[in-house]
Amino acid sequence: LIHKIGENISLFTRSLENVTNQFPEVVGYVQKYVKGNSFILDSEAVGFDKKTKEYKSFQKISQRIRRKYNIEKLQKELPVEINVFDILYYNGKSQLDEAFEKRTKILRKIITKTPYKLIPSKQIITSSEAKAQEFYKKALEDNQEGVMLKNLKAEYKPGRRVGHMLKIKPEERDLDLVITGAEYGTGKRKGWLSSFILSCRGDKGGYLEIGKVGTGIKEKTEQGISFDELTKKLSPYIFKEKGKNVFITPKIIVSVTYQEIQKSPNYESGFALRFPRFTALRPDKGLKDIATIKEVQEDFQNQKRNYKYG
Repeated sequence: LIHKIGENISLFTRSLENVTNQFPEVVGYVQKYVKGNSFILDSEAVGFDKKTKEYKSFQKISQRIRRKYNIEKLQKELPVEINVFDILYYNGKSQLDEAFEKRTKILRKIITKTPYKLIPSKQIITSSEAKAQEFYKKALEDNQEGVMLKNLKAEYKPGRRVGHMLKIKPEERDLDLVITGAEYGTGKRKGWLSSFILSCRGDKGGYLEIGKVGTGIKEKTEQGISFDELTKKLSPYIFKEKGKNVFITPKIIVSVTYQEIQKSPNYESGFALRFPRFTALRPDKGLKDIATIKEVQEDFQNQKRNYKYG
C-alpha cells in the first residue's frame, strides 16, 4: 500500500509493516509519477533484472522487505517496478464504494506510465476466452504468479476476494517427459529451437506426444537453462527436418509443471498439457523414468474428480 498525505509518503506491506526505508526509490517514483495531494494506492513491487529487464519472482523482492541495512546496495542489485492496480482514497474522498471500472480509470488518469519504475498494472477488459488465455500465458512468461479476474462493477472490499475477484495461477503439478521434436524460432530467437514437443511413454513402447513448451526457458544462460543451451544439447539427436520443424531422437528428459491436462485430438496421446512451463533438465533420469500414458490418464481422471468434489 502507498500512502500519501501532502509531501509525506509511506509504504506498507499487506500486514501494514512500514517498509518505506527499504524502498527509498519508490518514494521518488510516487512523487514524480503520481498526481494528487493525498491518496492510498494498492500496488505490488515487481523485481526485474537491470540488464535484461526480465521480471523476477516475488521471492527475490522479499529479500528487500526483510533487509534493514545496506539498503542502497540491495536497491541496485534488486531494482523494482511498482505496479498499481487499485485506489482506495483520492484527494479527500474514499473510493471504496466506487465500482472497480471507475477506480481503474482514475488510476490511468493520475499515473504517468513509466516502465521499470511505476506503472498502472497491465490489464485487459475482454469477453474473449482466447484473449484472456493469451494474457495469462504472457503473465507466466514474465515470471508472474498468475492473473486476477475482477468484477468491473465491484466495490473495494479490504481483505476480501469472494464475489469480487478470482486469482488464476498454475497448480504445481509436474511431469518428467522427453523432447521428441522442436521448432526453430523467429526474430530474436532465430537460429534457436524455441518450442519443444514433449512426449510420454506409450503402453506398447514408443512415445506419445502430449504438448509443446516454450515458457520457462531463458534467452541467456546465466539466467537459467537457455534456448541456446537447449538447442546445442538437442542438435546431435535431430534425425529429420521439415521447414522450421525438427524431429528428435528421444534422449533429453525435462521436468515441466502445468495447470491441467486436457483431452486433445492434436497429439498422439489424446491429451495436451495446458500452460506447461519448463522447470529443469533431468540428466539423472533415463527414458524408463519418464511419465507413462497410463499415469497421464490417471492424472486426468484425478483432476476431474477434484473439480467435481473440490
